[in-house]
Amino acid sequence: MLGKHTLDAAFGQFVTILKWVAWKRDVFIAKVDKNHTSQICPNCGFHTDKKLLSQREHNCPECGYCTHRDVAAAQVIRNRGVEDYALGLSVSENVCGDGLAGAAMSSQESVKQKLLSVSLRIPR
Repeated sequence: MLGKHTLDAAFGQFVTILKWVAWKRDVFIAKVDKNHTSQICPNCGFHTDKKLLSQREHNCPECGYCTHRDVAAAQVIRNRGVEDYALGLSVSENVCGDGLAGAAMSSQESVKQKLLSVSLRIPR
């Protein structure tokens, strides 16, 4: 039983250190709901059925999006974080700069692409 308590304490200490390092480096972190991430499509938000652990691919019957199950779950967690903590702005305002001088009007698809590149820091 001592091992379980030690592991719990170690994880708690890790979270404390992570928060401190993020604060020191001026990086925002937040908790998001981890439940049912493999049942939601990260592309369209459609709720797929519960998958068997042996099923490693995410295939959305609604939009046709296909990727590895773990990648899709990580994308859902990212989407939840961006939706919940967009600093009081709508996601499209926060990502695309809507309403700013020189900012072009954006479609929903370009918002998703810019959101992906900004949140994952993926170069285009």
